[in-house]
Order: sequence, then C-alpha cells, then structure tokens
Amino acid sequence: MPQASMDHAARYAGPVNHRQTVHKPRTALGATGHWLREAGILAPLLIGEFVADPDKRWRYTRIASVATALLSEALWTSRIHRERQEREAREEQSEQMYR
Repeated sequence: MPQASMDHAARYAGPVNHRQTVHKPRTALGATGHWLREAGILAPLLIGEFVADPDKRWRYTRIASVATALLSEALWTSRIHRERQEREAREEQSEQMYR
C-alpha cells in the first residue's frame, strides 16, 4: 500500500499556494446578474421609504419580487441559449473538418 500513497502524492503535487477558481452558481450571470439581485434585495427597503400606504407598499414589493425573478430567469435562459448556439456551431465546424 505505500506505493499507492506515493502515486497519489506524485499525482497531486502542485504549487503550494494554488488558488482555486470560485465556482458559485450566483456568479454565473456576471455583473448584470449581480446588479439584478442587488436591485431585488434593495427594492423592499426603497419601496418602504418612498411609499407611505401599507397596501401599496406590499403590492409594489410583490411586483418587484416577481419582476426581478422573471428578469433573472430571462438572463439565465439567454445565457443557456447563447451557449447552446456556440456549442452547435463548434460541433458543425468540427464535422466539416472531418468530411
């Protein structure tokens, strides 16, 4: 068994200060997604400051929540669509190379 541990050490020997890239789903949409989320988080606070009527405040808060969710989904869908088109273009290009 000592051989297996040596293989493992040799296989994973790398720089000591190697920095791993960040893999978080919430960073997938970039800066636009970040600002959209910030707007969704801050919307109830801003609405609470500018709308005095409690019924209207609650209504506007719900509208803001639904709007940010829909915009977030639209951003995600457009990203997936763009990635799919790029992948299909690469596959088509590779098929043409092998003909």
